[in-house]
Amino acid sequence: MYFKAKMKLSTLSAAVILATTGQHVLAAEENAAEEQKIEKIQITGSRLKGVDMEGANPVQIFSRDDMARRGYDSVGSFLRDLPQASSAGTFTENGGVGGADGSPAGSSGVSLRGLGSSSTLVLVNGRRVAVDSFTNGFDSFVNVNSIPMSALERVEVLTDGASSVYGSDAIAGVINFILRKDVEGHEISVSYGDDTKSSNFGRTNLTYVGGFNTENSNTTLVVDYFDRKALFNSDRPIDVTLKSSTRVTIDGSDYAEPWCGTDVSNGGTRCRYDYVIERAIQPDTTAIGATLHHNYQLANGNEFFAEAMFQNNSGSAYDSAAAFDVRIAGNSPLVPQWARDIDAADGQMNQIRVRSRFPETRLQDYDTTSYRLLAGLRGELGLWSWETAATYGKTENEITHVQGYMGRDKVTNGIANGTFNPFNLGRDNNSAAIAAVRELAPRVGESEVFSLDFNIAGDLALELPAGNISAVFGGEFRSEDIFDRPSQIAQSGGVFALGASDAAADRTQYAAYAEFNVPVTDSLDLIAALRYDHYSDFGGDTNPKLSLRYRATDELILRTSWSTGFRAPSLSQLGAGESLGSAYINCGAAQPFNALCGTFGASFGELEFDQETLGNRGLDAENSEAINIGFSWNLTENLQITADYWRYEHTDIVDVDANTTLKACIAGTAPTTNSIAALNGEFGCVLDAGDDLVFLRTGFFNVGRQQTDGVDVNINYSLHTAGFGTFKLYAAGTKTFSYQRQINPESGKEDLLGKLSGANEIARPDFVADFGSDWSLNNWSASLSAHYISKLGDGDFKFGGNETLDAWLVFSGSIGYELTDNQRILLSVRNLTDKKPPYASSPTNGYASSVHDWIGTLWTARYTINF
Repeated sequence: MYFKAKMKLSTLSAAVILATTGQHVLAAEENAAEEQKIEKIQITGSRLKGVDMEGANPVQIFSRDDMARRGYDSVGSFLRDLPQASSAGTFTENGGVGGADGSPAGSSGVSLRGLGSSSTLVLVNGRRVAVDSFTNGFDSFVNVNSIPMSALERVEVLTDGASSVYGSDAIAGVINFILRKDVEGHEISVSYGDDTKSSNFGRTNLTYVGGFNTENSNTTLVVDYFDRKALFNSDRPIDVTLKSSTRVTIDGSDYAEPWCGTDVSNGGTRCRYDYVIERAIQPDTTAIGATLHHNYQLANGNEFFAEAMFQNNSGSAYDSAAAFDVRIAGNSPLVPQWARDIDAADGQMNQIRVRSRFPETRLQDYDTTSYRLLAGLRGELGLWSWETAATYGKTENEITHVQGYMGRDKVTNGIANGTFNPFNLGRDNNSAAIAAVRELAPRVGESEVFSLDFNIAGDLALELPAGNISAVFGGEFRSEDIFDRPSQIAQSGGVFALGASDAAADRTQYAAYAEFNVPVTDSLDLIAALRYDHYSDFGGDTNPKLSLRYRATDELILRTSWSTGFRAPSLSQLGAGESLGSAYINCGAAQPFNALCGTFGASFGELEFDQETLGNRGLDAENSEAINIGFSWNLTENLQITADYWRYEHTDIVDVDANTTLKACIAGTAPTTNSIAALNGEFGCVLDAGDDLVFLRTGFFNVGRQQTDGVDVNINYSLHTAGFGTFKLYAAGTKTFSYQRQINPESGKEDLLGKLSGANEIARPDFVADFGSDWSLNNWSASLSAHYISKLGDGDFKFGGNETLDAWLVFSGSIGYELTDNQRILLSVRNLTDKKPPYASSPTNGYASSVHDWIGTLWTARYTINF
């Protein structure tokens, strides 16, 4: 967002903007009578325009060239290594299939400070985009893979609470993707890359960028194509820490099938089965996208601007063959002779139980299409500037289960009529028999957002001794609609290894906000922001932010801020359909839920029951409080240091919580009945004739809390030499001091920092750093960078008995050469030393895939021509 107007920029501000966006400066003589017009820059974290906000907010800026030099080929992979985001909640496309509680196939999301992807706001050109119609577990997210890296001008990362400026979701901060615009001429870029192993992990990228100018307009078009092959665990020497098993039970005893030979367990009664080696590290993917930016200067001095964005990502994700547990008649012709002989030993032909795996691995095809359209006007009204825009965004998702997903009824019927053989890992079935029991079980989803916004910015008539008070006032209206619709057979549990629940909800929201920059003295500014948001489904929320910026000297700026934030409950949490499972409670006089234990529970000391989980339309907003204290210090013209202490407290976190409903049943505030129908759709408990709990209907509640604090440090140094070129050295690190999570009020606070935790073995390292140097001389350029993750405690399972994951240090580099004024080549290499990930015994694949990877050395060669 920008306006053409008179403006003064400090020398340092202009230098920072130009340096971080990678633009070249062309000096030109202008007619002295012509009024110079300079673009008003608006930096993420404030809606004030034309105000020198240097150092007011902790914002980092990364150019497209920065990412290319370090070997990144996608936005998701870049964000995963960002020190402030290398923690819980950030995820990249993993090779596994997406289930009911995992990340959707082919998707990537970002989480600042480890507070969750739903607590980090993602913007494109300063405005919201549609969230993904699928969720990562129960966490909503914007799929950053829908933003092609070639279309980016830069990425601005605000690491401070910003709900007072942007509204919901900006609890931990904001990632703002600024797209290319005002391009002149044309550019074609071609790249190819691969790993250095025998596997085929090839990646191809083709990009066209065109700028079309008239006297009053510019149109910038970016078209991008990207294709990447899949990478499997079998392509790398991974350390498998846990193997599964298969077995056949005959007359109450377990037997290993002949197929496994001597590779047995449990005293030779089971076959070992390595399901981990069948999984993928990254899926294959094909992405086609285009972005368009158009601006037109109207005759009245105003400006019309428009944006369009299209992205389609498709590919396949892979997982091991699904497990099954079936029973077959002892006299079935499918029973092999070795099993018949054992079964006949007692003189009877009894039912045989087979617990094994299907003959083919699981494969999901995914297809994600996103659209974004925007049109707006901007101009000036006296000494004030104004802007308004309408935005429409839509994301469509479809997942099809093309292989390895077998229908329960089809398998049962196939065994009964002799057309599907469950023995010998199902390998004795022909292709037609296997195809006959498959279920496609398509899952489709859609997310739509429409918004209108308006703001007006300028100086108030009130002038203080140190200068004018600058202000911006604005408002927004937004409507959202989302659905996630798995097939009915998946929802009912009719497919092996596939669970799913549906979701559907919609809402409208409006907001009003104001922000002020008050020059208290010549060196002290107060920045105050206030925003009110109202949602049709849960009500309103008001959030303030106060910031102080003190220029101690021309080189040193001190800053501090305090803010509150909120996150509206996601539409998926409000509108989630039923999800079935089981749970248990302990019984006994000292147990909190003993009142729901009857005859059976009293006898056995615990009680298992069916649990149904639903969305909750009565959810309230999550709340937060953020504090930031820091400085920006230009020790010399070439050396800059910034450091910030940050602290977040996040409360009323939405989570599934059975305890809330169980307590309500005991207190009488939730119904306790003798049948599910008698609950009338409400949360509550069903007891049987012996007063034992047999069914619980529960859902999402505002029950959790988490808090974290730490410090960010950034150092940048430029060294200009006479004969050896220019060196730009940098170092950026995040040290987290604490991270505590409390699931609900009854549970204790859990310290999760510096270790793997949870069923998915999510890592929360206490120190992450990037450092390196960029160099240029004449036509040559080069870079060397390093990514460091501190050591971690192993997770909860420790299958291999390991206690600690070693620290991880990975080097990457690039070298470029300008062949002519309009042609250049770049060779970039990630993981120069082919460093393997540290061993972890809790994850079954032997490493912490949330922060480490087994890709190894990866090279990319790129050729670019401008004309």
